[in-house]
Amino acid sequence: MEHFQRIHDDQSIPAGLHVRMNLATGLKEARLNIPEPPGTPHADLVIIDDLPPRPSIEEDGPVAEAPELQDQSHPDTEFERGSYYPASFDAEESSLFFSSIAAIHSTTALSTTDLPTLSALQDLAHSIHWGVALARDTGACQKFFSAIDPGSTASAEVRSAAALLLGTAIHSNPDALDAFLSHPYSSDVGMTPVVKVLAALRDPVQNDVTLKTRTVSLLSQLCQNTEQLRIFVQSEGLTTLFDLFEPEKMTLDEGKDRIRAKAANLIHDRILSSLGSANGFVSQSGSEISGLKDHHALVKGLEPWCNAFTKALRKYKFVAMSGENVSPAADAAYESIKEANQKLREGNVQSRICENESEL
Repeated sequence: MEHFQRIHDDQSIPAGLHVRMNLATGLKEARLNIPEPPGTPHADLVIIDDLPPRPSIEEDGPVAEAPELQDQSHPDTEFERGSYYPASFDAEESSLFFSSIAAIHSTTALSTTDLPTLSALQDLAHSIHWGVALARDTGACQKFFSAIDPGSTASAEVRSAAALLLGTAIHSNPDALDAFLSHPYSSDVGMTPVVKVLAALRDPVQNDVTLKTRTVSLLSQLCQNTEQLRIFVQSEGLTTLFDLFEPEKMTLDEGKDRIRAKAANLIHDRILSSLGSANGFVSQSGSEISGLKDHHALVKGLEPWCNAFTKALRKYKFVAMSGENVSPAADAAYESIKEANQKLREGNVQSRICENESEL
């Protein structure tokens, strides 16, 4: 969303957007507010949004002609859609962001001394424009992603912080996701971001539960991209998640509950919600999976989850009915698994995948 786009009346406007009223159309518009480093040409220019209100229109009365909207940095020229300069932004946040990025660039590899910097950037990355600004920095993104790589010497705490930071930056932020995916992360053509994250999840040395949970969350954010989602399925990503879910070891544990919730959410939000979508796996005719040779990879990956979800729900229900204290993490896992289980079994998905499995 680098250009101004119309905001409809029923849309909520996230924090961090630059909003204006287009007097030529009388419509509200918004775009990302992405600051530039101090010293960048036009970085100090501001678009003033305190424009006159839209003229009131009496019922059945004449419509007042709206004045032509001008680019306020060049008032004598006609406004050109898409040409803009960043509006004013928080100077303290800007200073923190650019000093933190500079600190990341100055390191050879991330270590525990960088944890405060990672934490500061993670706080900023919740904002749409800082998420995009971070995702556009090739060197910083490569440093963060290298820390997650199985061959990294970074500690579990540093790996976990890097995964959380990247997942936060691209969460529900399409421009940040596109920017992040535009960078090279390996000289090997086949090592896409999703493949590297799956390799990290399969690393037998890394057993830290928080790291695993945050890495699954990052994987889910990457799978917002249709191509990365297809690669996830083709690379047996569902099998990797299944191994983390551990349906045969259904002991309730707060750490495992969080992993199970994240896995169920990924399957529901990224896989099952894409079934039947023209932009997802199944074509509009429903006869094939777009981008794959056939639907076998998806069916093979989803089949074990029918039984796994059923077993998990029975276990969580049994514990709840026994009077034991159930943690919030267990409650969240139960709800996420229940929702994914229902989605997995509904409509034509049931006849293809769960036809031989009994529902809870």
